[in-house]
This record gives sequence, structure tokens and C-alpha cells, in this order.
Amino acid sequence: MRLHRFYINIPIEHERSTIKDERLIHQWRNVFRYNVGSEVILFDGSGMEFDVVIEKLSNREAAIRLVSERKGIVPKSPSTGSGRDITLYISLIKKDKLEWVVEKATELGVSKIVPIISERSEKKGFNLERARKIAIEASEQCGRADVPEIGEVVSLDETLEKAENVVVFDSSGTPPASQSLGTLPLIKVREDGNPTSIFIGPEGGWSEKEMERFKDSNMEILSLGKLTLRAETAAVVALAKLQ
Repeated sequence: MRLHRFYINIPIEHERSTIKDERLIHQWRNVFRYNVGSEVILFDGSGMEFDVVIEKLSNREAAIRLVSERKGIVPKSPSTGSGRDITLYISLIKKDKLEWVVEKATELGVSKIVPIISERSEKKGFNLERARKIAIEASEQCGRADVPEIGEVVSLDETLEKAENVVVFDSSGTPPASQSLGTLPLIKVREDGNPTSIFIGPEGGWSEKEMERFKDSNMEILSLGKLTLRAETAAVVALAKLQ
């Protein structure tokens, strides 16, 4: 029987531990109907996975016993700092679309997701805690042993002052927009621990002023083909093109 995976926000360091995470307790008792003797897989963001047995389960806490542990799947190794370190910067779009991007970007292995305010952003609000919850659930489901960081909303200008190895996606970029999506080349991602920053604009695209800023800074500007993609589609396609 396949064991379910759960994220826990405290390190698992001992053979026996007590858990007081309300989210987990609720899931175990009310959703999965676990009881004493049930087995689950936990991960704490360290890159390790832990097989544990529930030895006590009440309304407020659970006692667990560690059975075994192993290295899990982490896009960027927390121990060596090497691997695929990808930050997705996406202009604010409608709530449900942005939450979908958080879920799919987590599944595609990004290290960090940062919502940005550009000139044509559709809305200014962003529920950070809900986005973090979505990222946790996506990590639990897809098999990651870590959870991507979700950043606070920042302006595009603030972002460009800090971002490294920037790749901007826009229909005016290269290769020519006349190319079809299926023929677009893969994008090589650095694996030396240095981040690759992917920029996705809003539904109306980047403004002329923003495009000039990218060009003046000699940032790489790429196209995703001749078809006009929605912002959320562009984000997933761009991430899927990373190699």
C-alpha cells in the first residue's frame, strides 16, 4: 500500500518525536482517519524523507516513532548548494491563475516563486499564507523532499536589482516568434548553485518601458513561439523548457 507523504515544519532529529502541527493532526484524524499503528512518510525540508509510525494520536498532538530515513528528491541540494536553483518571478495575475502557477511551478522544481508588480499587473493583492499552503501540498503530492520559498510581493525595479542570470520571456524575443512551440530549443540551467531567474509578464505583456529596461541591462529575452499564451501557460511552458 502506498504511504502518504506529509510536510512538517520542524526538524526530525530523534527516534521519537511529538507533533503539535494543527494542519497535520486535522489531516490525520479527520481526513485520512489514521490511528495508532498507521504509517506515513514525513519530510522536513532538509532533503530527507522519514518513514514513521504513529504511536499516539489525539486532538492536540501525535507521537511518532522513526522507522527509517533516506535522501529525498530535491532540485537543489541543501547540503552542497549545487543543482537547479530556479527562481520564478511572475507578474501578479488573477488569484486562481496565480495559485495554479504556484502549484505547477512547485511540481516543476523551482526553488523560489516571487510575485511582482509590473505596469500591467491585473491585481495588487496576494495571499502569501495560502500560496505557501498550496506549495506544501504540491510538494507532498509530487514527491519533493523540500518546499519552494514563496516571496513577498515586490516591484519589478526592486526585483531587477537582486535577480541573477535573468531570462525574460516576451513575444519579441529570440528565437523568432514565427517558430512553433514544439521546435523551440531547451534552455540550459546553471547547476553550480547560482540561481537562474525566469521572468513572466502579465496578461497584457511587458510595457515598452519595461522592455527597454531589460534591453538596457543586457538581459536575455526569449520568445515562446508565434502563439499568444496566457501568463499562467507561459510560466509552465517556460519552466518545462529548462534543461
